[in-house]
Amino acid sequence: MQPFQQYICKVCGLIYDEAAGDPDSGLAPGTRFEDIPDDWFCPLCLVGKSDFVLISKDKVVTQATARKPKQNSKTGVLIIGAGYAGWQAAENIRALSPDIPIQMITACDGVVYPKPALSMSLQQGRSAEDLIESSGESKADQLNISIKTRTKVISISPDRKKVMTTTGRFDYDKLIIATGAKASIPVLSGNAAHDLFTLNDLAAYRRFRQALVGKKHITIIGSGLIATELAEDIATQNISVTLIIRGKHLMRQFIPENISAQLEENLLKNNIQIIRNASVTDMNKDDGDYALTLNNGDVHTTELVIAAIGLDPIADIAKKAGIQTHKGIEIDQFCQTSIADIYAIGDCAEHQHHLLAYLEPIRRQAIAIAAHIHGDTNKPYQLNQPLIKTKTPSMPMMISQPLNSIAGEWREDGQHSDHKLMLVDHQSTQGFILSGAYIKDAGTIYQQCLKQTL
Repeated sequence: MQPFQQYICKVCGLIYDEAAGDPDSGLAPGTRFEDIPDDWFCPLCLVGKSDFVLISKDKVVTQATARKPKQNSKTGVLIIGAGYAGWQAAENIRALSPDIPIQMITACDGVVYPKPALSMSLQQGRSAEDLIESSGESKADQLNISIKTRTKVISISPDRKKVMTTTGRFDYDKLIIATGAKASIPVLSGNAAHDLFTLNDLAAYRRFRQALVGKKHITIIGSGLIATELAEDIATQNISVTLIIRGKHLMRQFIPENISAQLEENLLKNNIQIIRNASVTDMNKDDGDYALTLNNGDVHTTELVIAAIGLDPIADIAKKAGIQTHKGIEIDQFCQTSIADIYAIGDCAEHQHHLLAYLEPIRRQAIAIAAHIHGDTNKPYQLNQPLIKTKTPSMPMMISQPLNSIAGEWREDGQHSDHKLMLVDHQSTQGFILSGAYIKDAGTIYQQCLKQTL
């Protein structure tokens, strides 16, 4: 019998293990990848089967040899940022326009890796280095573009179509801002507030993994999706976790209290404790550990502290250039900003007063930008309610809710311990929460919800 193999999603890093299958999607353990139906999609980021590649047992990520970026005689597209959004924009533009000059500048090292995997790599047994798919230089070579790493943008001059950086000036015909978002940091007093960890990129995650060695207890400040996923991931390493949350229950922006109660019961079994209706005011070092003072005066002791309270769009450079911003950089249906020939994409972008820090909208934004630069106005970006898969092994869920509030009600159609909650407004389904056996129905129900809102 041929040994079971593993395949990895190129987009989000989820691993499909033939031995384990994907029971939530109806694939029994032992299902070979070649036997998966063609309409199956990644349960995490929803891309198709074709976006999975075989993980070779002797896989080595190769780093491109040092080289000078390609110098283009013509000014073309300039992309600021080498995250998922930046690379998606580059890939889609190159696919439509093989000859257009493309340059990318980034303040980081430009390595390509699946950011969603940061909250589940411990349980997968993958180190920070294991997450790297390629160097920025190697990816740039594949796309025939130039890249300048470790380069910080100082200013944008829309009138002159120039970008000033710490390594020189860059000209552009079209500019794409893909600066992403930074982790929100709570305001804390105390002599150790600077020791707080946030995990929003690979470099920060690498430092966290080093600090985690030998720890027996860590504390996470936050109650949302990422905080919950991190808690479960860390708990798989026989480390006790405490979540400090402001409200009464976890993930209150996504799920009602009764569903959260079951999730929290499952977390408790995995040695994850929850301190409710609390916030941290002070963080001090105390005999090697950290003493966290809460707003009620209680003191909580721990060995490591992570903040996972949300993201703030990086829009300062755009704002200084006179580009219209609100919470993020405002874009239209073609992802254009308020200034001609400047686009924005990803976590830094805001469309119709909505910020969507998810992979699926970024892919569609990249398609819209590439088409518009190519002269095609028939592929605008459509703002859709997101479909979210939680990376919480104790209770995986698929969640989709309207972007705007409605006067609907949750109706429970599930049986036993599995949940099927439908958000109904005027007899039409506007959203849902699925767990257990019902997860496999997410794609169909999601399409029904989209039809209600289009």
